[in-house]
Amino acid sequence: MEKHLVLTALLTCLVLPAASAGMADGFARYATAGSLKPFARDFGGILGSGLYATGRSLGFSGFDVGMRVTGQFSPSGGNTIAKNSGQNFMYLPWVQAEIGMPFRLDGFVRMSNWEGITVSGGGLRWGITKVNDRPYALQAMLVGAGHTAVNRSFSATHFSGNLVVSMKTPWTTPYIGAGLDHTRLMVMEATANPELVGADITTNDYRATVGLHTKIARFGYLNAAFNFMHGEPGMEAAAGLRF
Repeated sequence: MEKHLVLTALLTCLVLPAASAGMADGFARYATAGSLKPFARDFGGILGSGLYATGRSLGFSGFDVGMRVTGQFSPSGGNTIAKNSGQNFMYLPWVQAEIGMPFRLDGFVRMSNWEGITVSGGGLRWGITKVNDRPYALQAMLVGAGHTAVNRSFSATHFSGNLVVSMKTPWTTPYIGAGLDHTRLMVMEATANPELVGADITTNDYRATVGLHTKIARFGYLNAAFNFMHGEPGMEAAAGLRF
């Protein structure tokens, strides 16, 4: 039964994004000078989500691989690119792999290729606290990550810094996190407003996360979290295997 739950969650991470149109579908048609910064802000918040699920480091030679979905429930007020495209939900699915290294360091890589957007990224985590699996022990971690994204109409670079704290209980592990997203967006195609081609937009915004990490069977896990990104609600979910 537990194995079936893990498989169901993995399939959900794959299928859920298919319920929405691609967030960049209408970029070239609807991009305006006023909509670029809100679009970059929303995109950066999604890129910065789903980087962690506990404050515990993997430990030397530990390994984690899973499927993730990060998203924002609706475009922010000025993001007319997504709104005019009929975009109600903004999602990206991810494959993420992590490995534990000495000195409480974890390295990770992640990739997404969805609806014309290709993203690759990765980063490091450092455990502020020593690994402690006793119930109710607090674990804290710093997380740094970077991404590059390419679409026929734009490219983007993203960097984030994060702090996460978690506390293991006999049933689940709740976690909270806070982060900053730095996003740079460069316009490569704008059919409605050709003068925007070459525009370079930078945003810096905050992100907060509250979630649960639940172990399933011996190695499986499920994560679910609520995100608050630059004033907009969002979510993240994950399922995978952790050794």
